[in-house]
Amino acid sequence: MDRQDRQEDGGGGERPKRADSVEADSDASRDVSESDAHTPDGDNGADENPEFGEAAERKLHEWTDAFDALERASELFVALDKDIDDSVRTYVSELPQWFRDSQAIEAKIRVGDDVFETDGFHPTPDALTAKAHTHVGTTVSMTVVSTDRRPGTGREAWLPSERELAETTISLITSAVDRREIDSLKRVSDGVAVLDCDLTYRYVNQQAEQLLGRDNEELRGEYVWDVFPEAADTIAEEKIRTTLDTGSSTSFERYNTEKEQWVEASVHPSDDGVIIVFTEITDSKVAERDLDHILETAPIGIVFLTGEGEIARANARAEALLGLSRSRIEGVAYDHPDWDIWDEAGNPIPRENHPVTHVRRTGEAIQGFIHGITGPDGSERWLSSNVAPVKREDGSIEQIIVALEDVTVPKRLEQLTETFQPVSELLNSATADEEIERPICELLTDTREYQYARINEYTLETELTESDLEEESGAVAANESVTRPIQSRTEVAPAAVAVETAEVQAVRRNQSDSRFERWRTYTLEQGFQGGAIVPLAHRGRVYGLLVLYTDRGKAFRDRERALLSTFGKRVGQVLHSLATERILHADEVAELTFESTDSASFFVSASERLDCTIDIRDTIPASDEMLVHYASIRGASLDAFRDFTESADWAAQLRQLRQTEDPPGGDVEIGLSRQSLAQALVTDGAVVTTDTVTDGRAEIVCEVPLSSDIRSLVTHVQESFPETTLVSKREYTTPAKSDAHALGQVLGDIFETELTDRQQQILRAAMYGGYFKSPRESTATEIADALLLTQSTFSYHLRNAQQTLFERLFDRLQR
Repeated sequence: MDRQDRQEDGGGGERPKRADSVEADSDASRDVSESDAHTPDGDNGADENPEFGEAAERKLHEWTDAFDALERASELFVALDKDIDDSVRTYVSELPQWFRDSQAIEAKIRVGDDVFETDGFHPTPDALTAKAHTHVGTTVSMTVVSTDRRPGTGREAWLPSERELAETTISLITSAVDRREIDSLKRVSDGVAVLDCDLTYRYVNQQAEQLLGRDNEELRGEYVWDVFPEAADTIAEEKIRTTLDTGSSTSFERYNTEKEQWVEASVHPSDDGVIIVFTEITDSKVAERDLDHILETAPIGIVFLTGEGEIARANARAEALLGLSRSRIEGVAYDHPDWDIWDEAGNPIPRENHPVTHVRRTGEAIQGFIHGITGPDGSERWLSSNVAPVKREDGSIEQIIVALEDVTVPKRLEQLTETFQPVSELLNSATADEEIERPICELLTDTREYQYARINEYTLETELTESDLEEESGAVAANESVTRPIQSRTEVAPAAVAVETAEVQAVRRNQSDSRFERWRTYTLEQGFQGGAIVPLAHRGRVYGLLVLYTDRGKAFRDRERALLSTFGKRVGQVLHSLATERILHADEVAELTFESTDSASFFVSASERLDCTIDIRDTIPASDEMLVHYASIRGASLDAFRDFTESADWAAQLRQLRQTEDPPGGDVEIGLSRQSLAQALVTDGAVVTTDTVTDGRAEIVCEVPLSSDIRSLVTHVQESFPETTLVSKREYTTPAKSDAHALGQVLGDIFETELTDRQQQILRAAMYGGYFKSPRESTATEIADALLLTQSTFSYHLRNAQQTLFERLFDRLQR
C-alpha cells in the first residue's frame, strides 16, 4: 500500500466506533422497543401476528442485553477510577451473560501483550472479533466464541447487536488505554513519537514536539520522511526499518546543528509500527568525548569489564599491549582460555590467582600485579595491572577497571641486572680469559632474554674479517631449536663500527641502521627478532666482542643498550686487568723505549717552548674526552707554564699543586684532551714505567709481554704521533720478586681487579694531587672539580676505595 492509498483508507480500513457510539446504541435500543411495543392502530401486534410479535420481542431482548453490556462498559472504562487491568478483568468475566446462549459463551480481551480471558476459552473458526489500536500503537482486541457444538447449534453468524457490542466495547477500552498511555507519555521527561507500520505519525508527546520542532496535530498522519526528508537514507531510516523488519529494538544518535544538540533515539517495536523514544544526550556526549580523549591519549592501557568479567571497552593503548584489535577484545571474558598470561617463573597464572578474580571475590582493588603475557603473534611482554571495582549503591560490582602499564623494559633490565650479579662474582674471581667467556654466555642464555651468545677476541688495530667472528666452542645457545652455527659474514660491518666507536651496535625487526640491512635480514631468517654486538672495552681499547641474539621483538632499546654498554665495560676492565697481569707476571717481557719530538703532544710542545723538563707521573681519565695529568715541572716557572697553556690552543685546565723557586718549577694538575703519548701506549695495553720530556724530546719506556703484537702497537702510536720512533727493544726474563715486592703486587692486583674505574681514578688523583700529604696540597673540592665530580661524590668514592683496598689486602694476608 502506497502513501496515497494509506491516506484514502484512513491508514487501516474502517475506523472503529468510539465512546460516543454508546449513546447512539441506546437510542437504537429505544427505537426498537417502541416500534415493537405498538402497532399503528394501537392494537397488540402479537394478537394479530404472533410470529411478528415474537421476533420483535427477541430483537428487543437482544438489544437490551447489548445496551446493558455497553452501560456496564461505560461504568468501567469511561470514568475510569481504578487500574484498567482490573476493569478489563472484571468486564471479561461478566461479558458472556449479555450474549445469546450465554452458558456456552467464552471471551478473551487482549490489551497489548496482556491477555484476560474466561476459563475454558479456546479459539474457534467462527469467533466474533473486534480490534483497534491506540495512538501509541497498542493493539486492543476482543474475541468471543461459543462452546456449544451440538448438532444444529452451530452459529454461522453473530447477531448484529452482538457485533455492535464487540466493536463499541473495544472502542471504549481502547479510549481508556489511550488515555492512560497519553497521560504516561506526558509525564515522561523523554520525547516519544509513535509511528504506524506505514511510518506515518500517530502521536508525539510534548517533549518530542520540542525536539522535532513540530506539534502533535501537525505531525499526525504525516509520512515521516516527508516531514524530515534530510533524515531519509541515513542511519535513522536504516535503524527504523530494522526494527520494523526484525521486531527488535535498535538505536541511533543524531546531532542537531541548529540547536547544537545531541539526541539518542531508541526504536522499539509496537503492535502496529514503532515507538521512538528521544533522549537529549548533549551533556553525556560532551563528557563521553572528554573521556574518549583522555582514554585515547592516556599512556597506559585501560580496559573496562562488566561485573561478570567480560571486556566492554578498551582504549587504543590496551589494544597495542594485548596485541588484539578492539573488535576482538570486546565481549571476551577475562578468564578466556586464549589469554596466555604467566608469572615471573614462566608458569601459567590459574584463574583463582587472577587479579580480576580477586576483585570480583573480595570487592577490593589490587595494584601492581606483575605478569607476563604472550601475544597472538608469539611476542612476550611484561605488564603491571592495577584492578579496581566500580560499585553500585547496594555494594555489588557494576564494573571493573583494569589499568595496564608496559613494564617490559624495566622488568627485563631487572632480570638482566640479576643475571649480571653472578657475572660480577665470576669476573671478580677470574684469573684467565677462558674462565669468563663461556660462563658469561651461559649465564646470559639461561635467562628468557637471549637465545644465543658468544664472545670473540679482538686484536688491536687489525681489520676484522669473517674468521675473527667465527663461532667457536665458547658459543652458547639457549636451546636445541636455535640454528647452529651462526654464520659471521653479515656481522663484520657492525662489529667494525662497534670497535671503532666502542658502542653497542644492534638491529631489530622494525628498526635498523641502513648499513646493517644484510645483518638484519640474516637475523630474521634465523628466527631471531634482534641481534647486538657489544664491545668489551676499557679506556678506549676493545679487548673482545660479545655477540647476542634474541627472539624479543622490542629488544636492544636505549635502556638495555646502556646496560649492555656498562656490562661490556665491566668485562673489558677485567680483560684489561688480565692483560696487565700477564704483562706484570710474564716471564718473558719486552721493554720498549720510544722517543718523540711530535708537537702534537702537549707536553713535547710545552717542553720545547719553555726549555724545561716535564715528568708525567700519572694520567687519569675524567671523562670520555678529558684526561687529568699529574706532572712535575723543572726549569720553568709555573707562571710561564700557565701562560703557555692559556696562549696555546690546547683547551687545557691547569691547577698548581706545589711551586718551587730554585730551581723554578713545581707540581701541576693538567686537564686536557687525549694528546699524550703515554695515554696512547696504555690504551694498547702497555705498562708505562717512565715518561719524561726534556727540551721538546720525550722518552717513554714501557713494558709488554713478549707474546704481544708489538708491531701493531708501534704502528698505532706512530699513527697518532708520526714524529715518534721506537729506539730500543730489550727482551728479558723477570727476576724472582721479594716478599715486599709480592705484597706490592697483591695491592696492585686488588687495585686493578677489585676497584671500579672511578675508584681507581679518584685514588690516583688524590695521591698525585697531594690530598694525602700533610699539609694537603689539594682539597677534596679541588680534585673533584678536576674530575668533573661533586665534592660529596669524590669523598664517597674515596672512602669506598680505601675500605675495599684494605679489606681485600687483610683478607689475602690472613689466608
